[in-house]
Amino acid sequence: MKIRKALAASAALLLLTACAENPDSDIIVHKDMEKLIDAAQQTGEKNSEVADFRQYNHYTAEIRNDSLRVTVRADADVDIPQTEQLSVFRVRQHTFTDADIAVFRQTFFGDAEIYDGILMAQVTKADLEPQIADTRAALNEAAAREPATKADAKDREVMMQEYQRHLDRLQAQYEAAPSEPALVTTDGRLQNVAEKLASGQNLSYWQWQSELATAEVVEMRTADSHAALYVSNNPDRGNCLVYSASPVGTEFMTVLGSVHHLSSAKTKNGSDIPLLDGGIDPEGALTLTPIPGDSAELSQEDAQKQAEDFLHKVGLDDFAFSEGGKYQVYLDLRTKDGNKYKQTCYVLHYYRCFDGVMLDQASGSKFADGWEGDSYRKQEWGGEVVEFMVNDAGIVGFSWNAPIDVTDTVVGHAALQPFARIRDTFEKMIPMTGASNDPEHIGADISIDRVTLSYSRISEKDSFDTGLVVPVWGFRGTMREVVDGSAQESHYYTQMAVNAIDGSVIDAALGY
Repeated sequence: MKIRKALAASAALLLLTACAENPDSDIIVHKDMEKLIDAAQQTGEKNSEVADFRQYNHYTAEIRNDSLRVTVRADADVDIPQTEQLSVFRVRQHTFTDADIAVFRQTFFGDAEIYDGILMAQVTKADLEPQIADTRAALNEAAAREPATKADAKDREVMMQEYQRHLDRLQAQYEAAPSEPALVTTDGRLQNVAEKLASGQNLSYWQWQSELATAEVVEMRTADSHAALYVSNNPDRGNCLVYSASPVGTEFMTVLGSVHHLSSAKTKNGSDIPLLDGGIDPEGALTLTPIPGDSAELSQEDAQKQAEDFLHKVGLDDFAFSEGGKYQVYLDLRTKDGNKYKQTCYVLHYYRCFDGVMLDQASGSKFADGWEGDSYRKQEWGGEVVEFMVNDAGIVGFSWNAPIDVTDTVVGHAALQPFARIRDTFEKMIPMTGASNDPEHIGADISIDRVTLSYSRISEKDSFDTGLVVPVWGFRGTMREVVDGSAQESHYYTQMAVNAIDGSVIDAALGY
């Protein structure tokens, strides 16, 4: 969705090139980092302090662009941080080390024996039994089918031969497969994926990791697989550390640190507790079974205390609570019997703070893609976020996604553009967010209900994993599109991010 919108916005920019309403070019030209730093160091009457913005506690506007068929309505509270100044920091993507992992391993598992996650890739007799049963049933069904013609009879014979060959292969695998996966203890250290792939052992597992562009990984589990810790250094998708626990087992951990989008929650299935990841079942037909002992009677205050005690224990004291609540969470556990489970818990999001101001990444992720020889490479650097899942059993889920290292404070007291210029930039450029050159696109209505001044990471143009943390204005809300007569409403997200230092619009796809 974000990529499509970025392309649509680019098309709209081209569309407006010859129009009188085309905004000043400096709004859309991406500044280089040195010019941005220079602008942050300037002082003078044309710049503003954070305190100057506190007079703007509400923002209203109505913008209509008939040529682009976009209407924008803003009726938004304006959130200004309680700080005297905002700064600029130089950052890079944090690479997990064995020392990092040892802290989390001890915190989650204590001195318990932990086993290599490779056990999840082992095929046992129990894994093959349903495949054998399904193939045998398909073979019997084909055999029972009466052909209407000679051609049908020939087709049936070919199909039965193929089913029989597949059944023979499965049966041979079954005879050679272990009844239980072989448990291999792990020292919890990162493993180099390329070296493991070259060894020729457990090829399916290491090919999987290689296809995900993982450079280093460690996956550790309890003997019953009811708890697991997965750590990945992945130059294409961002580094992550993920923990999961459940009495019915844990999901495959190659989720690469993805977190739940709380705005996507939907109340259904006869419960007043909203279900996350509802997009997996848009019609509401899927039956989800609560995990055994599913209970989240604790208060959100208690859940947050557990999360914050944990952050202190692992040395992440710079993070603060941003959003969260009680949800039912879909678990794709890939159980042997095919059941799908849900778990009730508090889902809590935490962001890194600088002097009480959150790095909430209002400017979106950085994307890059292209051909490298014969290979097509796609990269994404998302925003840093920590997610907890907490219920009466304690912390049952944890994810630290796209961690960063702060390498330098570049400007301690950044010069900021007046809000009037930020507002004017938004009002000139926001119609392009909903524009499209799709002939079936009838129009879009954008609703802004919150404007925030916070920190966001913007990326170096020619360096994928370094950038600056800068103050950014986020205009947040929803967009309702009409395509071929069908209305579609996007989830709540930042509709436009404007750099508070130079007043430029930040391209959510490019990351700067």
